[in-house]
Amino acid sequence: MASELAKEIIQMSQRQDRTSPLVLIVYSRSTRSRDIRNEQETMRITAPIEGGKLIFRISFPTQNYTPILGNNVHDNNQLADQTILDYDAENIEGAATCIEGYMSYRDKRDVMLFQVIHNGALGQFPLSRWTLEENQSGKTGSRVQTLQKILNVLLVK
Repeated sequence: MASELAKEIIQMSQRQDRTSPLVLIVYSRSTRSRDIRNEQETMRITAPIEGGKLIFRISFPTQNYTPILGNNVHDNNQLADQTILDYDAENIEGAATCIEGYMSYRDKRDVMLFQVIHNGALGQFPLSRWTLEENQSGKTGSRVQTLQKILNVLLVK
């Protein structure tokens, strides 16, 4: 009887799989407003639940993407295979560090939060926007900490 109760508690505590209701988009101010919604132009971060586990999914842009994580691109006008990295939600620092590295490498400083509506389409207007500048001394520690706080926004029920 106790083992049955334990199994029932475990089943109840498991999260139901779902797509992420929100998405963070990393872009630069020079990005045209219509391109902010284009997956080929921007980094996207979501927090789906898959297999009962909450993860941070980081999708790198594909268009004109010079490889930084081992993609093989022969022509800059050709679309590369999209690089997608999944981080356990407990590894929020790893996810934030990855995003910060991309921002530094690609000179990106802005992050927008959108609601995801049906079929993965973005809501009409952003819910929030953050501008993240590097420290004047060139250290990125505080920006990683700020990104960790922003990533927490994705952790909705």
